[in-house]
Parts: sequence; C-alpha cells; structure tokens
Amino acid sequence: GQVKLMLVVPFFSLSNALMTAWFKMEKFEAEGVLGKKIYLPDALGGYGPTLLLLFVVLAVWYIIVTWNEESNKLIVPM
Repeated sequence: GQVKLMLVVPFFSLSNALMTAWFKMEKFEAEGVLGKKIYLPDALGGYGPTLLLLFVVLAVWYIIVTWNEESNKLIVPM
C-alpha cells in the first residue's frame, strides 16, 4: 500500500498544478464557468436547516450501511 501511495502523490501534485495553470490561463474562475461560491448556511436560511440537512444525510448513510452489513445487497461480485 505504501508503494502505491508514493507513486500517487507525485502524479496527483503534477495533475493539480497542470489543472490550476490551465484554469488560470483560460480564466475559468473569472468568467464564472465553474459556477459561483456559496455558503451553505446562507443558501439554506441559517444554521438550523444546514445542521438538519447534514444530520439527515448522515442518518440515511448510517441506515444504508447498517442494512448493507446485514444483507450484503450492495456488494459488487468480483
């Protein structure tokens, strides 16, 4: 596992540098091609709805994971 990690890190940093240079060269951020920045509590109307959304997402994830541990329905056969 460590050998794979040592191989991935240089390629990840190289691809990140190339994509950042390409985005700056094409002015993707300035033209709004990538979308706009939002702050989740502002978009959802405060901290209450934001925390509720996060709690619901985590609860659904927990229910699916617990169900899958018992049933093994979401396992991809190899």
